[in-house]
Amino acid sequence: MKINWFSPIPPARSGIADYTFGILPELAQRAEVTLWTDRTLWEPELEKYATLRHFQMHRIDWVEVNRADLSFYNVGNNHLHHAAIWQVSRQSPGIVVLHDMRLHDFFESLYRGQWRDEEGYLAQIEKHYGEEGLRAATEFVRARHGDYDLMAQRFPLTPAVLENALGAVVHTKDAFNELRASTRCPVFYAPLASAPISAAMKAENDGRPAEPYRLIIFGHIGRNRRLYAVLEALSGTSQRDRFQLDIYGEIDDPKTVRQRIGTFNLKDTVTVHGYTPAEELDQALGIAHMAINLRYPTMGEASASQLRIWEHALPSLVTKVGWYASLPEEAVAYVQPENEVADIRSHLENFVADPDRFARMGQRGRRLVETEHHPKTYAETIISLAANAREFKERHAAYAMAQRAGAIMGSWTKEMSTDADAAKRVAEKIHTLTG
Repeated sequence: MKINWFSPIPPARSGIADYTFGILPELAQRAEVTLWTDRTLWEPELEKYATLRHFQMHRIDWVEVNRADLSFYNVGNNHLHHAAIWQVSRQSPGIVVLHDMRLHDFFESLYRGQWRDEEGYLAQIEKHYGEEGLRAATEFVRARHGDYDLMAQRFPLTPAVLENALGAVVHTKDAFNELRASTRCPVFYAPLASAPISAAMKAENDGRPAEPYRLIIFGHIGRNRRLYAVLEALSGTSQRDRFQLDIYGEIDDPKTVRQRIGTFNLKDTVTVHGYTPAEELDQALGIAHMAINLRYPTMGEASASQLRIWEHALPSLVTKVGWYASLPEEAVAYVQPENEVADIRSHLENFVADPDRFARMGQRGRRLVETEHHPKTYAETIISLAANAREFKERHAAYAMAQRAGAIMGSWTKEMSTDADAAKRVAEKIHTLTG
């Protein structure tokens, strides 16, 4: 069996690249894998498990693409990593692996930011949400400071990614239920996979230093990561001198973050490290005492960051929304969106009072990773989909045929009005093909 896997790959600064690296050994045991990337650099270790192919939209080997039984397209909200993947998926249908359920930011930054095509952005909104969506989007682009979060919730643009898909894979049950009710393509649920836990990770608890207690935030630090609330809470706790906060990853607005650190008088408490290679980040997680992994509003995603936190058996603070709200209270400490500063502060003080209780949360999280997020289980799901590729393609072709028939019927409905039996026969045939 041969599959195409379109995804960011290391050393791309993407959690989805790390996820692909984690499941690749298991995929390679079950299929011949071709990794497609629009970047010219990749980690040599990837070639142990897959054939690597570089592509550009105007120069892609379609013959090679079509040799595979099925193509999988990993799509997330960062247009820098996923724009080319989405464009290929429109021309060569396959299974879309959705890493976010709210993709408005992807399309807005791609059309308006990269392509400077405001009309294209508005056209996508109108196509999927009609006049109401167009009015809201027009107001949004005219506003100097538009409400990105509101637009993402009201007009997620997920249908724009799935309009030519053979099927979709999602990583949360909420996403599965939402898509199953709203899209015509088959939808499959597979819990997000984690990398296998190494022996070195399992020995980390013995090597964590004493105070100050190290807090860690990592990943892409955008507006929904609630960093300002964390800084405010840390500045106001009576235990602030017992903590050190390390921030790893790219920050959308580093200037404002540094200003807030100064405003809250946290220069001696907070260190901004910037982007850090995976090995160095693992070392930082290995000496941390607690992670902060807030998301509000959520984009409907499961969190590869959360799995990585649990791999290191770290307790964590998470916002009680979306997928995070489904996590057992024994494995995370919840922060309510309407009370986040007070909740964060309370958890920090509770940690100082009883660090062992929080350590048990991290151990419980690690057990969840080992039992529910193993890459072997995830790879088996992907392979089972590839085994049914012919069925997906036939269903897609039938749907396309039905759409064409419907368009043709629309042009001669009046002529058919005296022949009810003919119209009925066409409708029954379309129903049979798309059933």
